[in-house]
Amino acid sequence: MQFLRGSFYQKKSSACELKIPHRIRSIRKMKKCRIAVIGVGQRGCHYAAMLAEHPQVELAALCDCSPERLQAFAGELNLADVPQFYTIEDLFARCEFEAAIITVPDVLHAAVAVACCEAGKHIMLEKPMAPTADECRQIINAVRKNNTIIQIGFVLRNHPVFSRVIEIARSGALGQILNIASAENIGVMHGASYMRRWHRKVANSGGFLLAKCSHDIDIIATAANSQVKRVAAFGSLDHFTADKLKHEYCSECPDQSCRYRFGGEFVRMSETEKSAPSQKGFDLCVYNSDKDIIDHEVAIMDFANGIKASFALNLFAEVPKRTINICGTEGILYADTAEECIHIHYSNGKPYEKIECKPKDSSGHGGSDKGFLDDFVDCLINRTRPRADYMAGLASTVIGNAIEKAMQSGTVVAIAAEEYNLEQ
Repeated sequence: MQFLRGSFYQKKSSACELKIPHRIRSIRKMKKCRIAVIGVGQRGCHYAAMLAEHPQVELAALCDCSPERLQAFAGELNLADVPQFYTIEDLFARCEFEAAIITVPDVLHAAVAVACCEAGKHIMLEKPMAPTADECRQIINAVRKNNTIIQIGFVLRNHPVFSRVIEIARSGALGQILNIASAENIGVMHGASYMRRWHRKVANSGGFLLAKCSHDIDIIATAANSQVKRVAAFGSLDHFTADKLKHEYCSECPDQSCRYRFGGEFVRMSETEKSAPSQKGFDLCVYNSDKDIIDHEVAIMDFANGIKASFALNLFAEVPKRTINICGTEGILYADTAEECIHIHYSNGKPYEKIECKPKDSSGHGGSDKGFLDDFVDCLINRTRPRADYMAGLASTVIGNAIEKAMQSGTVVAIAAEEYNLEQ
């Protein structure tokens, strides 16, 4: 099986008990966990660099279908001595390792994750778990059949702001929670980059909100501590439209003042690719690219326990940040990742409270990435179940699929309780 990362840059395009077999127990006796990275793009390189410095980890291998990119990035990261493989079959056959971090495009998550489980490898799988609920269940079945560990890439659970928000929301300090309003405001160039990358096609991800914001959905659902029973959504492509500019690539465009002119942001390229970015579509015009995603969206969720929630996605922020507002009968909480703090205004006589939530490090996602990786290593060593497990992964995809359907159809979409079941 080849995961065709390079092809996406072309111009067109239950609380069940975890059984611990011998192979998991044996990890505890090892000095270091041997972990491979499958899919060496921007996110994969980020994790590879972190693994190389982790005191409890040995970076076992790098795997990507593009030899040129793999060799180039390994050199950039000073990881040229790490074994490199171009197919997962070759990786499994020639490399001994316990776990894999999977950072391939979303549409390939199920195939690669299932293959890893069948090979007896534990996995940390980037969010979303998969573009469809059926694919999530395929992964879950493979995990349960092979008694492997899976952690879903909901790094926001380790964010200093959101981890505390969830703790407060579920503690009862705000009384009965009535509604939640959350938003992600993506930076200008970061937002524009999705109009060029493989994310620009719904078929590659299941929808832009699911691809980009599945961990935001996870945070809302975790804070609500309930299942979403129906959703509505409104979104469209209103800014990055083809009527604004006439050129297909930035390299062909004479408009040097365009705020979205490509400068290599939010993508990793080899030196060869940097010299001719148009050959693989890296510098596609954000207006004229062959995309079918939205550039802004609002979703509304109705939970089974009565909580109402909204989520807004915006791609044009000068100050990138996430915000969340939780209204309860005893107080209102507001949190802002740019401020790195939580504000609570109580309505029961208690004084206003401000909680500072500074990141412990600069590992990415507000310091979430290192803690998230540490959690995965701890799961491997101590046989603990991940906080972001396959139940959370399935739920986020079920909700995300319903939101996409509601937006496309212009209707309120009901989610039956059975849709959250591990088996259908």
